[in-house]
Amino acid sequence: MKSAGRAAAVLAAACAAGCAAITQPYKAPQTGFHIASVKREDKLLAIDGQSRLVQNRGINSGGSRSGGKFTGLGGIEKWRYEARFLPPEKQGEEYVVVFDVKGPEKTLPRPLTLAFEYMYLKGNEVHSTKKVYEDLPVGRHKYVWKNLGAQNAENGDIASWRVSLAYDGAEAASMHSALWRPWGKVVLDD
Repeated sequence: MKSAGRAAAVLAAACAAGCAAITQPYKAPQTGFHIASVKREDKLLAIDGQSRLVQNRGINSGGSRSGGKFTGLGGIEKWRYEARFLPPEKQGEEYVVVFDVKGPEKTLPRPLTLAFEYMYLKGNEVHSTKKVYEDLPVGRHKYVWKNLGAQNAENGDIASWRVSLAYDGAEAASMHSALWRPWGKVVLDD
């Protein structure tokens, strides 16, 4: 009799656990999106590796045995780095968008769309560019948008911007600048 009672208790416990699992909704692992940063980078001067070493004018190097050659010792005061301007077609600005994708699988099963909307200093139109990522692996990614050369000279720098990520037909994440006003021109008080 004791074993029948114990079997009934075990069966009741199993049924309770099984019934609870059926009545509880299943939660699939979520896919998550996050825009980590949007940074503006000026493109005007050459980076240090493209700078050139030039001779300083007006420095007496009589005590230097190097004879004008850069040795690191003795003649170092005779030389300096001079920053060079980039060619006009490479001058302007770049926006670097860093975003994170999290999910249960190694790659996203559906495409992810990144939209970069922006307004120039000149004009009041909202411009946009989109990039669609197919089979995007989970992890951190970078998108770069460039406003260089004739485009920058004609329209000026970007006054405001907005970045959004859309997944499965819905906006999943967004970030915008403090001056983002899509309904009209940004007016700054003097």
